[in-house]
Amino acid sequence: MKAVILAGGRGTRLLPLTVYRPKPMIPFFNRPLMEYVLQSLIKAGVDEVYVLVGYLKERIMDYFGDGSEWGVEIHYSNGDNIKLGTAGATKRVVKHMDDTFFVVSSDVLTNLDMTALYKYHRQKKALATIALSQVDEPTQYGIAIVNNDGRIQQFKEKPRPEEVFSNLVNAGIYVFEPEAFDLVPTGRNFDFSKDLFPRMLENDLPLYGFPFREYWNDVGRPSSYLQATEDVFLGRLMLPHVRTESLKGNLEYGGALFTGRRCVLRRPEIRGFAVLGDDVEIGRNVKIERSVIFSGAVIEEGTEIREAIIGENVHVGKGVVIQPGSVIGDNTLIEDFSKIGSNVKIWVESRIGKESIILPD
Repeated sequence: MKAVILAGGRGTRLLPLTVYRPKPMIPFFNRPLMEYVLQSLIKAGVDEVYVLVGYLKERIMDYFGDGSEWGVEIHYSNGDNIKLGTAGATKRVVKHMDDTFFVVSSDVLTNLDMTALYKYHRQKKALATIALSQVDEPTQYGIAIVNNDGRIQQFKEKPRPEEVFSNLVNAGIYVFEPEAFDLVPTGRNFDFSKDLFPRMLENDLPLYGFPFREYWNDVGRPSSYLQATEDVFLGRLMLPHVRTESLKGNLEYGGALFTGRRCVLRRPEIRGFAVLGDDVEIGRNVKIERSVIFSGAVIEEGTEIREAIIGENVHVGKGVVIQPGSVIGDNTLIEDFSKIGSNVKIWVESRIGKESIILPD
């Protein structure tokens, strides 16, 4: 079975985390987001994958290689994928698809049963099937209405609040027949949600929806990244290499901790959770609350980090306070006794001088 992984985007809403890495390579419990997508496809029986790369493609290609480490065959399509849109870029590799195949965004975290989705698509004799998740705020997604048989009756991409007619949203996970791409013009920008799905509805072609209740998060913003992290500790999101029952610790008062390799910790006070990458050093009397610290970071004594994301190789001096919602870009130095206010994004390679105060706009 074959699959296409969409991995060409820039991930601008997650800046500055995506300055030096594409969004699919953002670490989540010390593995790239895309690795979880790949593992889900393998579990469903996929053995050959075409990855549509673009922004910082070398980071993806160097890490995943030919796929042999995961027991699959990986190919890369690295043309003008972003300019061609999701459907246009996928059409470039459809010539390699001889049967039903998956198309999946590289940055979604989900416990969706891919095998059930595939079987549903085949059972309905669909030309295309969209996995549909239920959300409270659907205006950032494509929304759909399905009839009793599961066929999509109406679809709209990113509706205004007054246009919302459904809370079932496009989860970025699809099953296609190759013939669906006969509707996609060659060499032109053509998107699944804006172009292909509306065209299928106009032509009364069998476009189906697969509503599911399993966990789903598109990790679109730093806040949703931290929420997904907490959801692992709570057992809502299951990861193949993380056993939540071993992550004992009261998330409200105790301190659930997950570290990478070669970390050095001097009894930090953790509230909620802390996830550390490899080679992280934590000094004495450090307080960490609901935060993620990437590999190579050094946090000196007396620092407080609350609901923040700290990039790779960041050095945080003594007595620094980093308030909720802040994101510190890679290779930044924050000198002693500085204060980073709430929802502040510090660009990569920054240097914050001693006793500085950085306030939000």
